Amino acid sequence: MKTLNFVLLVLFMTSCHPEKFPGKALSIKNNSSERIYFWYSNDYNIYHYPDTNLPFEIPLYINSADSNSGAGAGVNDPDWIDIYSQLPEGKFSIYFFDELATTQEEWDDIRINHMVLRKDVTIEELRNNDYIIYYP
Repeated sequence: MKTLNFVLLVLFMTSCHPEKFPGKALSIKNNSSERIYFWYSNDYNIYHYPDTNLPFEIPLYINSADSNSGAGAGVNDPDWIDIYSQLPEGKFSIYFFDELATTQEEWDDIRINHMVLRKDVTIEELRNNDYIIYYP
């Protein structure tokens, strides 16, 4: 019985530390009247400010948010301190598109013709907005 109590105590102590889960999940709030598509790099060393180029290859996953609604983006309880420590200039970049690229040709058109709205967000801005990035 003492072993069970000890195991439960250890599980309780390790699962309730806020430093294990220092941030809320990222959300996107679409304030436009059209569906939007958005993408950000999970490789935090590239495609974040000041590297504002889109990748040559179409991303495997592009998320969307319906008009005048919100959408989750990313994992629950991300370690924002760790993420921001990897960003070259301390700004998280997210890219918004009016249309979903489903082929490499469509992606090339978006990339080459700069058919994108990019937002670069500091950790303070993210916290002040309760981990919500607003579009537009």
